[in-house]
Amino acid sequence: MHSVRRSLEPVLLGEIRATRRNWVELDSHDRGRIRGALIQDFGTICAYCQRPCQPQTGSGDSPDEGTIDHFRPRHLFPDLWLDWPNLIYACNRCNQAKGERWPGYNDQIANDMLTGEDSRYVPVSEYVNPNADDGRRPARDFFSFNVETGEVDPAEALDSVDWSMARRTVLDIDLNDSNAGENTQGHLWNRRLRQRDLLLQRLNELQDFDAKVRMMFEFMLPDKPFSSFISAYVMGRFPVLAQLFPQHWRP
Repeated sequence: MHSVRRSLEPVLLGEIRATRRNWVELDSHDRGRIRGALIQDFGTICAYCQRPCQPQTGSGDSPDEGTIDHFRPRHLFPDLWLDWPNLIYACNRCNQAKGERWPGYNDQIANDMLTGEDSRYVPVSEYVNPNADDGRRPARDFFSFNVETGEVDPAEALDSVDWSMARRTVLDIDLNDSNAGENTQGHLWNRRLRQRDLLLQRLNELQDFDAKVRMMFEFMLPDKPFSSFISAYVMGRFPVLAQLFPQHWRP
């Protein structure tokens, strides 16, 4: 997950509000227009897991269907049914995994389980927000990646509240596909590793140092699959790049 700087609300939302009273009344044309507007902000990458939602040239991963997710669920926050910052571009897998969950609502079992697992956990009232303007630290800073296994976890340096938000986000959106059963090529950690291996393949095909650096930064761009994982890999393997090109460390 990375932070996305949201655009101003598109005119089309006002047009939809003039003829629709709630989300259920939207037809496929309405939703298609909204999805297209979200792509202008998020690209074709899922805001949560960062897998591609449309075919990409040079991508080593197969796409999932792009959907419109309500960050704060409609059934709990009905007034936000067409609130622009609350509309998130997400793959079908993450949208379904997140479902109607929201921290602070009917989650006592989850809180008890997580408190029993780690004393750092405290009950929280929201997930990590992919919007850059939510007033918190950048979304990427909430997470750490194991570049050998492809798994994502809460960053260790966080305070208890932010660590707990990251833990709930990983758990409830199942960002490691822990609930998907036996390990397969389709698991998110394997998709992250394939993108890492694709980068290594491309780097091995190049001789020029500057070309290698440009290739790494291209894979780290927010509109590329699993860019947060790739950034963690690149900066862990080549930490000098963070000093030479600090403007690329937080794309």
